[in-house]
Amino acid sequence: MGKEKKKANKAAKPEPLVFVPGKGSGISLEGATELTVPEGRPHPLADVLRVLEAEIIGQERAIKAIVRALMRAHAGFRDPNRPIAVLFFAGPTGVGKTETVRALAKALHGDLRKMIKIDCSEYAEPHAISRLVGAPPGYIGSDKPPILSKEAVGSEPNRIILFDEIEKAHFRLHNLLLQIMDEGRLTLAMRDKGDDGVVDMTNCIIVLTSNVGATAIEQTIMDNRIGFRRGLEGDVHRADQQIYEAAKRAFQRSFSPEFRNRITEFIVFRPLSRENLSRILQKLLMQSANRFAQMGFGLQVTEAAREWLIEKGVNIQLGVRPLVKTVEKYVETPLAEYYAWGLIEPGDLIICDLGEGGELTFRRLPHEVSIVPEDEAEEQEELAEETEEDDDGGEMVRPEAEVEEERRRKTVAGEE
Repeated sequence: MGKEKKKANKAAKPEPLVFVPGKGSGISLEGATELTVPEGRPHPLADVLRVLEAEIIGQERAIKAIVRALMRAHAGFRDPNRPIAVLFFAGPTGVGKTETVRALAKALHGDLRKMIKIDCSEYAEPHAISRLVGAPPGYIGSDKPPILSKEAVGSEPNRIILFDEIEKAHFRLHNLLLQIMDEGRLTLAMRDKGDDGVVDMTNCIIVLTSNVGATAIEQTIMDNRIGFRRGLEGDVHRADQQIYEAAKRAFQRSFSPEFRNRITEFIVFRPLSRENLSRILQKLLMQSANRFAQMGFGLQVTEAAREWLIEKGVNIQLGVRPLVKTVEKYVETPLAEYYAWGLIEPGDLIICDLGEGGELTFRRLPHEVSIVPEDEAEEQEELAEETEEDDDGGEMVRPEAEVEEERRRKTVAGEE
């Protein structure tokens, strides 16, 4: 009777369908509907997508690939014994690969710096690997905690670990990554007595950035003049495909098959167009203006000055980095000197324009309105909304400074 009960339980357990329905399966395909996402339905990772789109300019395809990889883990379609995702970022230099990782940290943890960044150029020698996993007892450095310790990695979900410029690391680091990418764990060389030294990395997102194939990619960019002309849509698509293939070939030459097969998403970042650089320049100037606001004065940049900065800062090989240096050299440095000489006072508005000689000029406009940094302005707006008169006709809460000023005026009037 026991055997019959076991057989009955076994028969009642549904078996997964691992075959294609056909004529002999007994399953009819009639009435099956195509799976499509309804319009207007909110994205499951809408918060992450919103932050990435706001922080990263000109890399829409890369953002979609990142979110697609995270979506699999979010929906539970991932191996629980492996990291959440292993992302490989390739492409030209200065197009936002490392910046994308920072934006991802902000999207997941609310802080750009909340990640473990490993600069692989510091691990070109085999002995440097001990800094990651610790040195065995008796060896130099055994008294220092490893970078990838249990405490550093922790159990917090979505911990981001960035291996920047992975191609510059010694092949021993590549072998170390094989264990992490395949088994979701890392065995430390330095461990306490009774501790197995195994670090659980199944809650981690591993990101590898690389400039492999940069020469071939730069040649493709030069041949197509990407970012400097408005080509036909087919030309741009063909150039993008050539860049992807150049990066893919370099990736295959530089890394072993077992390494490549453990990558969740191979993502190639595209060159930045002139429109992208214009948006990035606006973002850089906003960041500068916010820093100046914290010092008490405002900044306004004319359209002519912005065009001049783009022309000065555009470099097809180096991406956005020359634009950052251009803003520092021609906007921030002169204003820092004027401020140090005492020529800029709190409350001033500085207008940056293009002069007749083809160089940037700065004019000072005394301003009566208090300059408030962006973050403080948002706090003041929220406070103002909270103190406004409510719908029931309640009395508006007045700031204490305003009440004190009115009391002082009444006292002065009484004395007169």
